[in-house]
Amino acid sequence: MRQLEIALIGAGLIARMHLEAWIGAGASVRVHSLDGRAAALADEFGAKAVDSLADALDGADAVDICSPTDTHRDIALAAIAKGVAVVCEKPLAADVAEAEEIVDAAEQAGVPVYPAHDIRFAPAFARLHELVADGRLGAGTVARFTVAGYHPRAWTGHASAESGGILTDQMLHGVDIAYWLFGDVVRVHAHYQGEIAAPAPEGTAATGTAVLTHASGALSQVVARWTPTPQPPIRVAYHVSGTGGTIVHDSEWPQEITVSGGPAGAFGYYGESPFFSEIREFADALRGGPQPRLVSHDALAAVRITQAAARSARTGRAVELPLKGTAA
Repeated sequence: MRQLEIALIGAGLIARMHLEAWIGAGASVRVHSLDGRAAALADEFGAKAVDSLADALDGADAVDICSPTDTHRDIALAAIAKGVAVVCEKPLAADVAEAEEIVDAAEQAGVPVYPAHDIRFAPAFARLHELVADGRLGAGTVARFTVAGYHPRAWTGHASAESGGILTDQMLHGVDIAYWLFGDVVRVHAHYQGEIAAPAPEGTAATGTAVLTHASGALSQVVARWTPTPQPPIRVAYHVSGTGGTIVHDSEWPQEITVSGGPAGAFGYYGESPFFSEIREFADALRGGPQPRLVSHDALAAVRITQAAARSARTGRAVELPLKGTAA
């Protein structure tokens, strides 16, 4: 099995999770960050810290971008220009134009772009996708997806260009799952509550809600919350119903998920880390294996939908989206 050379950009929490997963996948990793933390992170995992983006990209098979959102475009384009594959933590870019620029450049260069939307790799969500794809929930599907987490960081501010706020940052998790399950979104109506300062102090909370109308006829409600306390650090839940039954899951529940309307097979939330699952799938693809469950157009679709949600929340009106591709 060929050892991959990975350039990891960033040294924060997500970078740490990705680094551990790359090491577990047998990769050699060089770490670059502008915040002075690269050397300590690299030493902890037996990786190598480098002083510049150029040094990180030199000879790399892929760059893994785990830096703030407003840096993604320039790093991705630099990698693509060198023929280096791109793995990118969500969202792919700060706005639709930048995301389109990355995807277009990658397609012209024949370079793959793999978005790191880790919730797709959580066992409960992967199993939900199997059930929906098999038609087990029938027609007339309605769904609710909730992601809640604690984010007292300067770059997650409501008005921060680095994040875009809760509607374009954390909401992407639920948006991506809805798109993965039910396909293209043609209408978005969103609402925002709360006010996030930058940096967000402890005790601050915010909620973003969006209703997505899919071209397939399905309806999805996506709820994203920044919670006022750090416990639990992350909570994910869904409630999906169709003419064939209902499936409900909440990561805070100790029991396995609840299924009604017929047997669907028991499965729980806990299992292999989604970060290990996604990085292994990306590594297999980089070594010539099958395409992963996420490709560049999935990332672009998620950015388009979340940007539409932000526009809807600002104007108080629904936003119509043209059909541009299909879900993977």
